[in-house]
Amino acid sequence: MGRRVIWTVFQKELLDLFRDRKTLLGTFLVPLVIIPFVFFLLGMSYSNVEKEARAYVPIAIHGTSGLTAALEKIPGARILQPENAEQALQGGMLRAIVTIPSGFDETIAAGRTGALTVAYDSTNQKSVYARDVIEQTVKAYSQEIVAQRLQHAGLSPKAIEPIASTYQNVATEERLSGGMLAGIIPLMLVVSLASGGVAAANDLVAGEKERGTLESLMTAPIAANHILTAKLLAVMVMSTMSALASLVSVSLVLSFGPLDTEGAGFSLGFFSPATLLVLVLTILLLAAMFAGLELVLSTIAKSFKEGQTYMSGIIFVAMVPSYMLMPLNPVDIPFLYYVLPVFNGVALCKEVFYGRVDPVHGLVGLGTSLLYVVVIIAWSSRLFRREGAVVKN
Repeated sequence: MGRRVIWTVFQKELLDLFRDRKTLLGTFLVPLVIIPFVFFLLGMSYSNVEKEARAYVPIAIHGTSGLTAALEKIPGARILQPENAEQALQGGMLRAIVTIPSGFDETIAAGRTGALTVAYDSTNQKSVYARDVIEQTVKAYSQEIVAQRLQHAGLSPKAIEPIASTYQNVATEERLSGGMLAGIIPLMLVVSLASGGVAAANDLVAGEKERGTLESLMTAPIAANHILTAKLLAVMVMSTMSALASLVSVSLVLSFGPLDTEGAGFSLGFFSPATLLVLVLTILLLAAMFAGLELVLSTIAKSFKEGQTYMSGIIFVAMVPSYMLMPLNPVDIPFLYYVLPVFNGVALCKEVFYGRVDPVHGLVGLGTSLLYVVVIIAWSSRLFRREGAVVKN
């Protein structure tokens, strides 16, 4: 009987949510439209800046040297001599200023070290690119001089390179792909789980309370826990669907977008049955935890607008752990994070996308997440049974 009641209320709540345009927009618009659009704009912006930086490299050269000819051969280089070079550099008309002191070639010919100065603007990415290509050109020119000096001394260039090192990357292609995704997807996943159910939770309790429909539902011969369970499941469904939409949108961006991800598209090669199970359980537990917390806040709120204010904190709770763990490799994540709420979910997601989940971390992370879910749902149930919390004031 209880399951049938829960299923009936759940179907009714879910149907109402799908009829609400605001809820659908909040759940699917951000992950399916805005996220790919933002990634596309970022990719196009960086791509255009790089193309422009390579195509046109205006630099000023003060002084003369054999190095000048090498600088003039830089692809896209244009040698300019404005009246005020420093002002032109700050204004973006120049990308760099190379100052070669007098007697530079004579100093080098005497076997000593010649010093030159390269001025650039670190706040301008095009200027930074110009500095890099100038540095490469100067380094190549310097190596030619070293080779000539060694030849005159009767030595081989290998005389100054006594050790040859070979570096082998042991990371598999799947792990490289997973490592790229592990920096992005846990953030998108957790934030989507938190934000995807906000509109639904706020409407199912605070909204119905304001409209007076929740009071009518509570007076029906249905246990309050059954109503709460149905609403919790409805919010979880919306959160999970939002998270899945985020996964799809990010994978499409990484696979077909303009961003240079070094071939790290959305690949399932690093998944195993065990890691896939951990990912599914982590998503479900995070969805339940966020859904329970959102229902608590929605129950406390006296109006729909007040509920929206409270819900803004949920996004913050999701973003802080995600950003803190974003740069970390799973081997560098402290064990304490597998005990803390939300942190444990983000940490487990990173391990999943790196292709290996430590059994102890998995048990501790999932176990503590389950404990937090039980506590939050118990808190939500206690609030929900209070007449003053569900009846419009």
